[in-house]
Amino acid sequence: MASSPAVVEPPLSRAGSDPAASAQTPAKPAAASVPQQACWSQERPRDGSNPKKIKRAASDPLPSEDLQPPPTPLTTALSRSIRYVKPRNGEKLVALTFDLCEQADAVSGYDAALVNYLRDQQVKATFFAGGKWMRSHPDRTMQLMVDPLFELGNHTWTHANLRVVNGAKMIEQIDKTQREYGMLRERLLQSARASAFAAQLAANVPPRLRLFRFPYGACNGASLAAVNQQGLAAIQWNIVTGDPAKGQSARGIARVVLDQIRPGSIVIAHANGRGWHTAEALPSIVPALRARGYQFVTVSELLARGEPVTAESCYESKPGDNLRYDRRLRASLKR
Repeated sequence: MASSPAVVEPPLSRAGSDPAASAQTPAKPAAASVPQQACWSQERPRDGSNPKKIKRAASDPLPSEDLQPPPTPLTTALSRSIRYVKPRNGEKLVALTFDLCEQADAVSGYDAALVNYLRDQQVKATFFAGGKWMRSHPDRTMQLMVDPLFELGNHTWTHANLRVVNGAKMIEQIDKTQREYGMLRERLLQSARASAFAAQLAANVPPRLRLFRFPYGACNGASLAAVNQQGLAAIQWNIVTGDPAKGQSARGIARVVLDQIRPGSIVIAHANGRGWHTAEALPSIVPALRARGYQFVTVSELLARGEPVTAESCYESKPGDNLRYDRRLRASLKR
């Protein structure tokens, strides 16, 4: 059961964001997008050279150096599992979120068509990236970092179920991902392609991740506390697109979003090759929501402009509905 909403302070707003942007039509690219366009040619971020296809992998990359500042403590309102937000003044806000997860034995893909559409239509979004995915896709990660439309969040190192994985291994899943982000941010700032914009990038690319998504939507008290101690707000969702299911169609994805949308919704989908027909669904979703008066914002902007509705536990649509993932993992560990 969700708790009563609590007012949240705006500590997670990204520098350079514009919460008052028009909800009706795509905005012109902001001045902050200049570094992104200069660091990578317009063709580079848009190409399809890194396909959606998921490949097998044999090893897990080594831990990375810690280049982050210390975590900033969370406000009380952000220290539970966040399902959605009640915007102040009844604003029609929605946060599209896309998971970029990668398991230990695979290299996940990158849905270029999905990201290209978001850029073309100036749709803000939040990507929850696994640390191993970032290690496998460093250029893609840095491109997402510098794009003012987007923000990144932590999705563990190898998409671990933190209701089953515990102790030091649980902490490692969270911490290694934080470190990988910090290392890639430093690599970006030190790169020759970014030298002319280093100060602007340093001001606009956050020094550490501030959002977290539990794989499988699975948490317990210990893992939620560990995430919060890293200064990470645990973000879940209230609209499930179901895009990892091969039988889910673009029409089905659009129908779910348009039927269930309400002000402050957080939508979960995938951009790593595990989302079936997600990119094809966006042209049906985005114009329809804009026609209804909705504005697309990042999760951080959503939190800054409303009251988070939270829960003590983590689940997909209702408490206990994701326990099957725990049973599968425990069974595999016994083999």
